Amino acid sequence: MSSRLWVLLFLVFASSCSRKVVVTGRDFVEHNKLVFSVPEFEYLNTKTKIQFRDDERNVSTSANIRIKKDSIIWMSLTPFLGIEVARALITTDSLVLINRLNREYMVYDFDILSEKFQFDINYHLIQSLILGNMPLEYQERNEIESSKHFYIIKQQSGPYSIDNYISRELMKLQKVEVSEEPKKNRMVMEFKDHKEVEVFTIPFSSLISLDYEHGAEVKNTEVNIRHSQAELASVLQFPFEIPSRYVKK
Repeated sequence: MSSRLWVLLFLVFASSCSRKVVVTGRDFVEHNKLVFSVPEFEYLNTKTKIQFRDDERNVSTSANIRIKKDSIIWMSLTPFLGIEVARALITTDSLVLINRLNREYMVYDFDILSEKFQFDINYHLIQSLILGNMPLEYQERNEIESSKHFYIIKQQSGPYSIDNYISRELMKLQKVEVSEEPKKNRMVMEFKDHKEVEVFTIPFSSLISLDYEHGAEVKNTEVNIRHSQAELASVLQFPFEIPSRYVKK
């Protein structure tokens, strides 16, 4: 598997806010404002299945994900009978990948990754994808539209237009559409099967689709994510060591 594929797999999964935001069902609309609560937790651990598809490949794998809120995301991929083939450590300023199949590792900062994929990629975007949160922090000045099934929070960040679809029935974030003008880059995130994890709710099923310009073509990548287990912890370890014989790519 190419280095670029590993990067896409972790980034899209995982796949811009200074804090996490979770929509609550009670008093969601109050005096024409949206009311949010911010869950307080320190560590989260998930058992996850990931299916990755692009124009060339269709890959499925199991993953163990550990999060220290707003600080560290640790991932281990085990597609073959529990044998780890890749590990990632994502911090607020960089992402490091270890590819055990090819005995190599890659180090990226988010500015380089944003330029590579033509999207503003950062730690909190990836954390938001995992937790099913809005990728940009909600501001009271944001425009809000109301339809039969959704509240739509409309945001702008530089060249990016972001529409957040909040289900009127469930009062949960169901979909996020991100587009970049005048380019044809577009990301759609759909969140389903919300379940309680002690003090807050996360989607146990997510579908992320990324369309991005590649020369004269528009390429598509899809990632289907399903958690089989998610639990809070009082403390977690994040073991990450690059073997000396591994080559940096």
